[in-house]
Order: sequence, then C-alpha cells, then structure tokens
Amino acid sequence: MPIATTDKLNQLRAQLQECTNPTAAKLLKSTIAKLEAQLNSGQVQTQASKIAQRKAALRKSQKQADRTAAQQQRTTLKPPSIRKVEPKPETAPQKKSVTVAQDKSQEQAKVTVEHEESKSPTQDKPPAKTEANPKSKNRFPPQAFAAAKRVVLADSLWQRPQVQGITIDGPTSRDLDDAVWIEPTDVGALLSVHIADVSELVEVGSILDKVAISRTATRYFSQGNAPMLPRPLSEDKLSLLEGQARPTLTIQVTLDANAQMTDVNIFESWLSSQKQFTYAEASQTDSPSAFQETLEMAYQWAVHLYRNRLTAGAIGATQTAQGQWLTEEGSLIQGERHRSHILIQEFMILANRAVAQWLATQDIPALYRNHTARAIAPDRETMNQTLLTLGSGAAIHQRLHCWLNRAEYSPVLIGHFALNLPAYCHFTSPIRRVADLINHRIVKALLKQQDLPYTVSELEQLGQHIAQVKDEHKEQTAEHFKAVHQQVYQDQLQAPEELDSLSSKEFTRLLKYAVENQDFERLRSELVTRLASEQLVVQDLYCLLFQSGDSDLQQRVIQHLKRNAQDAASIITIALNQEGDWEAFNYIELANCKPYTIWLEVNLAGASLTTVHPAVHPRKQPARHLACLLWLEAYLDNSLVPPEQRIGPVLDPSKDATPLSKVMQSALVKPLKDGQNFISMLLDVCQTLRWETPVFEISGSDDWFICECELVVLGQRIEGSGVAKRKKLAKSIAAREVLEQVREQGQQHLDEWLEGAA
Repeated sequence: MPIATTDKLNQLRAQLQECTNPTAAKLLKSTIAKLEAQLNSGQVQTQASKIAQRKAALRKSQKQADRTAAQQQRTTLKPPSIRKVEPKPETAPQKKSVTVAQDKSQEQAKVTVEHEESKSPTQDKPPAKTEANPKSKNRFPPQAFAAAKRVVLADSLWQRPQVQGITIDGPTSRDLDDAVWIEPTDVGALLSVHIADVSELVEVGSILDKVAISRTATRYFSQGNAPMLPRPLSEDKLSLLEGQARPTLTIQVTLDANAQMTDVNIFESWLSSQKQFTYAEASQTDSPSAFQETLEMAYQWAVHLYRNRLTAGAIGATQTAQGQWLTEEGSLIQGERHRSHILIQEFMILANRAVAQWLATQDIPALYRNHTARAIAPDRETMNQTLLTLGSGAAIHQRLHCWLNRAEYSPVLIGHFALNLPAYCHFTSPIRRVADLINHRIVKALLKQQDLPYTVSELEQLGQHIAQVKDEHKEQTAEHFKAVHQQVYQDQLQAPEELDSLSSKEFTRLLKYAVENQDFERLRSELVTRLASEQLVVQDLYCLLFQSGDSDLQQRVIQHLKRNAQDAASIITIALNQEGDWEAFNYIELANCKPYTIWLEVNLAGASLTTVHPAVHPRKQPARHLACLLWLEAYLDNSLVPPEQRIGPVLDPSKDATPLSKVMQSALVKPLKDGQNFISMLLDVCQTLRWETPVFEISGSDDWFICECELVVLGQRIEGSGVAKRKKLAKSIAAREVLEQVREQGQQHLDEWLEGAA
C-alpha cells in the first residue's frame, strides 16, 4: 500500500472524529471502508501503475484503430474510455464547456418520427410509431461509430465490488441498462438496482457525448429503433447481457418492514447478469427457474412499495379503476402488462427517488425531473376520486391533460406532482436517456470527491435542449402522420363510389381534409345524401356552416337544425373552441317571463353580437337551443346586431314585485333547511337577478357521484362541490354550498343585485 494512500486514510479518520454533519460523516465512513478493503486485499494501485495500464490498453486499441483508419482513409478519435492522466495543475482547471448539439448530424435532421422517452420506469418498451426502415435515416456520424468500436473495457473496472443481479426486459430488447436484486434482512429487505455505467466510457465533450446530447433519447419505430448511442455500445459493451461482465453503478436501498427507505448506498460496481428474463418469463408463478424465489420476493416487496405510493396520494404509475396503467407523469400506457412490470416499475421509481433524495440532501444541482399541476387543477384528493369514477381511458387522458403540466428537467428542485415526491430524477436508463447519463456523471463526481462536471447554467441549457428536441420530434411525428393521412384522403376522394362505405369518423376526417384543401365538390353528392338521412355528426354540420362556404349546403344544415335544435347549441360550443376570434357566449334571459324569452349573445373579437328577436319556448332548455339556431341563421344572413338593438317585450317592474320578494325571501333570507330543493332555489335566484345559469359538472359511477357547481356573480367565481351515492343528491349538496356563499354576499349586495335586475 503506498504511503500516500495510508496517509490519506489516517486523514479521513481524523476528519470523521471531528465531523458533526451526518451526511458528510456517512460519506467519510463509506470512503474509509473502501480504502480499508482495498488495503487488506492489496488491490490499490499507484497513480503510475494506473497510467501504465491505461497506456498499454491505449496502445493495443490504437494500433487496431490506426489500421482501420488507414484502410478507410477516415479520421480516428481517441477512445473516450481511456483517459490520459495528467498531473493536477496548481491553479484550478477550467471546466469543459458543454456543447448542446448546435449542429445536429445530417441524418438526425432527417428523422421524421419520434417516441416519447425510451424506456420509462413504468413502461417496458414504447409502442411502435412508424417508419418501416429507420436505419437509413438514423445512422451515426462515422467518427462516432468508430469511437464506439474502439471502446475497451479496462481491466481496472473489475477491481470494483462484484454484485448480483438479473435483468427483466421486453423480448426484443438489446439495450439492457438495469438489473435488479433483493435480499431479506432481519427487519426488512436490501434492494439493489444496478445501472450500466455509461459515464465511465462516454466522456464529457467526446464525439459520443455530442451525439447522445444531439439525440437526447433512444427512439422506437414500428420496425427497429434509433439508439441514442451507437449499437456497439448500446447493445453490446454497455448492455447488461447475460453472462457478460459490465461496469455498473449500484443503488442499494435498505427497506424496513413497512417498505420505507431507511438507508441509501451508491457505489461503483461490476455485474455479470445471472439471467436475462422477459417480462412474461419473470411473471410465471410456477416456473422451475432457480430465481423463482427471488422473483416472488421482489414482486411482494414491489406490491408493498406500490401500495405505499397509493396511500401517499400518487397519481403517476398507478392503475385506474378500469384496469389501465398510467406512466409516472399520467399518460396512458398501451399494450399488455405482466405482473413483473410492477416489479420493475417500483424498483426503478425507488432507485430514481433514492438518487434524487441523495443529491437533494447535499444540495447538489442535477437534472431533477420536475412535474407540476396547473392552477385550475383540483386538490389531490378530489383528483384521485374523480379519476376513479371516469369510465374510459379517453376521459382519463383528457382530464389529466387539463390538470397537469408537462414534466421538465431542471437543476432547480421543485418536486414531482404525479408521483407526489419532493425530489425525483431520471437515473436508471443512461443508455436510452441523456438526462440519466448527465446525472450519472454528477453522482460519480461526488463519489470520487471531484469537481462537479456541470454548472447550474449548463444544466439549465441541457434541460431546455432536451425539451426542445422532444418538441421537434413530436412535430416531425405529426407531420409524418399528416402526410400519410393526406394520401389516404386523396385516394378516397378519387373513388367517390366508395364514399358510402366510410364510417362516420372516417367521413368526418375526409370532410375536414376536403374543406382545408378546397377539394369540396367531390363530396357534395354524399353530403346531400347523409344530410337527408341525418347521418352527419355535429362536427360535420359545424364544418359545413363555418368552413365550406357553400350556401346551398348551409341552408340544408339550417333545415336539419330546425328539426334537431339541440345540435345548434353543440355547434356553438364547437365554434367557441375552434374559431380563433370567438371569445365567449352568454344566454340573455328576460326575468319573470313565461314562456321563456332568450337571446344568444356571442363575443366576437371583442364585439358582442346577438339576434334582433329572441327565442321563445315554454321550457328553458329548448328556448336556449332555439336561440342558438336563430343566431346561426342571422350569422349566415349577416343580420346580427349589438345587444342594445335587440327587440323584446318590456316588463313592468311593479307587476311582479310580490313574487320577486317571495323568491328572494325564501332563497336568501330565511334559514335553509335539509330537504329543500336547493337546485331549484339557486336557479330561481340566478333567473330573477339575471345572472348566468350555474354550471354543474358530474362525474361518477353506479356507486357514488361527484358534482362540481360553478357560478359567476358579477365577474366573481363561486364554487361548490358535493359527493353522494345519488347523482341528484350530489348536485343538491353542490348547489347548497354555492347558495350559502351567495347568501353571505347578499347581506351586503342584495339591494345592488335587485336594482340591477329591475
């Protein structure tokens, strides 16, 4: 053992005796233990011997590389895994700047299809997107491929502690970047996740690092994939293949009997995977495999971890009431799921969480995975209850899309809303995600007590770059599918005799394409036929009224709406969402007027427009539908007017003074009692005071319902909610909550309200 190493060991022991920081003490103990183990085994090398070993490996690999380069007349690069050890200068060395793929490779720019983020902790393999043969469009620069082939796994890597583990992946997976293992303890379990040590072989600033940053993630297609790193690395030298020695980083988490983390240990290691399982194989409960007991133990602990997350209120990486699974950020997972998926899901989430917590405790900047909810999202409990009652995957997707923001990478720690974790990062897929590779480098720098490889500014830039590339890939995917669909639509237009065989959904898409491309006439005959037989959906009617410019078909749609006035209200709603200059619409009702007398008023580009005459009907809802129909007719005739020009019956304020007083007395003055019709009372107040009608939104199942009520009173939003086993009761509870708030405000504003309603 060199004297310098012995002196260092004594210095560390002295520091440990004086150390008062628990985190620093833990790190000192770990370093002392490693040095003592190396001292006992005689495995510590001097700096000179390491240099000699690396130079020998360099000479051997360089000779082969030089021969190849001479044949191909191609520039070779120094293998990133073999670093030249230089004496440390007295002045602080300058950090290398991080290049964020300003000049992407030519083949990368040609990629037209993208998948979200390689293998996530909650998904085996991303669903295939498109591209029959992506290889020709995703080739690496020759220098990168040559550098990958020259990488050598140095003998010094096997001086690390050897660990046990097995891999569980999809049947076609070759880029295996994680292995797992679990052992029982007296009070719980010791769970280990071993991750391919990509950062050991891919240096910052190297050609391999540049292509990884340029691509940011492995992308999957209908046939094959476009790996983030060249295949000699991603599918061979770095991949944790069965029976092959590979350098790894190990995250060891100690769990107590309740599956709660009590300790985290991170260290460099090496692994020779003992078995490569597919998800299906690892899920067989009656398998004769020698690892069956380990798999069963791992699954039971994974279930415990999953239940802990559910109890804590997690939304991400959970199963819906309908049996569908969500990713860690709340997107639906497609494809078959095995019981071993939950094993890998929970082990990966735990490892990512442990690393993030380990970094955050030391206040280390890294690429944390932050996820937030939008301002309009309800509280977590209401959100969970609502998701349990939604009846379809589409409804769940739509609701979560409205509630949740997109997750982002940032050195500023915010937390992960969907997983309900104060700190989270991506660490378990460095072969497939560059964010994981970046975090590996940061962790290894801490383990070796070296300077951090990135500044906060560089990490911010990298996080923004990853998001930008992801957006570009999404746009490329959309453009690709748009081109494919346009060709299909063009073929359909060329065969009008086959249009009657199209489904409603197919015909709606074709109609939209025809209108956008001014190729509308070929559909006229089929449109007339479907209109006459009332086979067009509301979206088609909206398209004909607002986008076709065909007056004859527009009038045919109006005649259809006179028989189906309820569709007119739906068309108004669609227009509000799709017409750029539509800002809002309101129903203007005459108070205390029977039959109901209603105008529709739409705010178009800041100007309110309505019809001259109102719709009149004995019932309120049909009156509103007719008001929408009248508005659409006037819109087509260009006869809409400002609100002050509408004409209607004039009311005598004194005529209904007594009924008005009774209504207000009952709803806003007298004490409310259980059993009263609070819905009717609230509606009467709104109608009497000429307020907008309250909006009720109900979600639920056959067992119980959640009702949310919203009322806008003179620009102020009032909200109430109710939960009950009967829909009407839930609605009544929500109405009562809103009514109670109105009564409180009425103590000060009642006279003002009455004056405005007169």
